Amino acid sequence: VLQTIDAANDDFIRTTSERHRLGVQKFWQTLQDNGHVYEADFEGPYCVGCEEFKRPGDLIDGKCPIHDRPVEMLHETNYFFRLAQFSDALLEHYERHPHAVEPRSALNEVVSFIKGGLEDISMSRSSVGWGIPLPWDDKQVVYVWFDALLNYITAIGYGTDAPEFDEIWPANVQLVGKDILRFHAVYWPAMLMA
Repeated sequence: VLQTIDAANDDFIRTTSERHRLGVQKFWQTLQDNGHVYEADFEGPYCVGCEEFKRPGDLIDGKCPIHDRPVEMLHETNYFFRLAQFSDALLEHYERHPHAVEPRSALNEVVSFIKGGLEDISMSRSSVGWGIPLPWDDKQVVYVWFDALLNYITAIGYGTDAPEFDEIWPANVQLVGKDILRFHAVYWPAMLMA
């Protein structure tokens, strides 16, 4: 497949790589400086297997539909990304670029999710002993999904002033699996807009 699309995996980055840590901290500090992050208490159903909070409507009989296991209620003081303020911008983006998400059924799912009302989302954790510390609060670490999404830009130099970053980014195409559609078609573009 890689030859067909003229692509190669010529780099490998881990979320534990120093260049990744630098880029993640720079990114979130920029969002904090621009008012897109705030601190608040949070309680909600959390799936350990998915490493994500679930909406009550996502659950089937109180269980994660992916892992078929009960979720646990988690209460923490975290930092939140102001996702809700990007609802209109995301909808406008997908209206202007209807082929940004393929197939059409996936785009419909994304648009429906956004129209259902976006909520601000917890982007840090205080209850785990591993992860990238927030630059302004070393008792909190960046939530794994918001850390991992940044691999796309930290691998090409974001946060380290590498010249490759400006040559490669923004990407023309990103290929992702349908099970992580919400992260890549809602959270990721909103993070980039911020």
